[in-house]
Amino acid sequence: MTRTRPLGELEITGTARRSGVGLVPVAALVGIKVAASAWARHVGFTHVSDDDYARITIAEAFAHAPRLDPSGTSWLPFPFWLNGAVMAVFGRSIAVAQAVALASGIAGALIVYLALLARGTARWVAWTGVALAMCAPWSAWLGVATVPEALCACLIAAGALCSTGRAVLWGALALLIASLSRYEAWPVAATFAAICLASAVRAPGGAARRRRWTHVEAAALALVGPVAWLFWNWHAHGDPLHFVARVAAYRARMAPSAAGTWALYPRAFARASPGTLMLLVLGAPAAWLDPMLRRRWAAPFLSMLALVIFLVEGDLHDGAPTHHPERALLTLFWLGTAFGVDGARSLAVHFVWGRPKREAWLVGVVTAVAVAWGLAWPARVADYPARSLDEDRTVEVARGVDLRTRGVGHVTITPCAYEHFATVAAFGAPERVTVEPHAEDVSKVSGACLRIEER
Repeated sequence: MTRTRPLGELEITGTARRSGVGLVPVAALVGIKVAASAWARHVGFTHVSDDDYARITIAEAFAHAPRLDPSGTSWLPFPFWLNGAVMAVFGRSIAVAQAVALASGIAGALIVYLALLARGTARWVAWTGVALAMCAPWSAWLGVATVPEALCACLIAAGALCSTGRAVLWGALALLIASLSRYEAWPVAATFAAICLASAVRAPGGAARRRRWTHVEAAALALVGPVAWLFWNWHAHGDPLHFVARVAAYRARMAPSAAGTWALYPRAFARASPGTLMLLVLGAPAAWLDPMLRRRWAAPFLSMLALVIFLVEGDLHDGAPTHHPERALLTLFWLGTAFGVDGARSLAVHFVWGRPKREAWLVGVVTAVAVAWGLAWPARVADYPARSLDEDRTVEVARGVDLRTRGVGHVTITPCAYEHFATVAAFGAPERVTVEPHAEDVSKVSGACLRIEER
């Protein structure tokens, strides 16, 4: 005899099945991210530049003695708050900073996935776009590096995707954190605020009043980070734009003959992620043909345009980073890849689905591209930054670990340039380190001239 289950039991079973369907793609994304990160570490990647170790050192100092502006430089504070808070619990070391980087990379990928779903993107499109974007070489490297670009780029992308719709407050929160992490979040935060205010003005009265105020609140929240940092620089340095002058002065000192050019970032984008560029080209005609696709991606594209203009303008006026411009483009890799996949879906729906021969050709082409990409990917990730002998910090890290293991009370370091940060970070107690002026000109970086005196 067939047993009839109670209604409540049926509802619980249905909920569990729906949750399982949702958890499977999330678990798969986490697995892919962990595998990509593991491969990046396996082939030898450890850091992008000495900035990685400098940031660990500042976070260790923050864990020892917290303060509002941990770096006291042009670097924004949130990454130090995050790493320092974790170090205060689990200890101050390079390993803890690397664990935070991995966890942040995973969290960032899932945030973008959820933002794409909230935007109305098909689940498989969102999953594929995130999986491809987080496997791009720079995503793989920055996802395990102890610099803030990976999480920040994902938060910027999420904010751009949530500039309209029900998740607007979550988008504002993402941009608040991002704008206290990296400056390329600022133009996106400004664009987000403008879109929110425009939505509030256009919203009808009556029942939509609450929605109008939600957009106004989101606009204000997104701008809190930049406004707070401007006020802090005015309070601490007497100039709201002190950080701009500092970056320009550092760039002039490190690269005095370098001239800004509008082509720096476009070239870096094409060089770093040709796959994303191909997907963008593929998706462009789909946006022209598909009004739904165009509406879905209009606001994110405005944010991407604002970001590109900001970066180009910064480079022309010596306000851009001095090395590895690809780091600032990571948001474009995420959004561009997802848009390209969404555009490919739209083209397939219009011109392929329901036509058996075209479907067969499409399967063949996608399979061939996927195989070629999979075969080339390991070698591309193995071609990581900071591979030269001058940039290798294995010896410096080992010296710091040795000092820590032996329990040395205090050390005085005379560096060549910035290689000493690896030693200080591995030592784990920057408050017990005195750094003397550089022994050599900063252009002559050699670990051999690093001198350490123990006390």
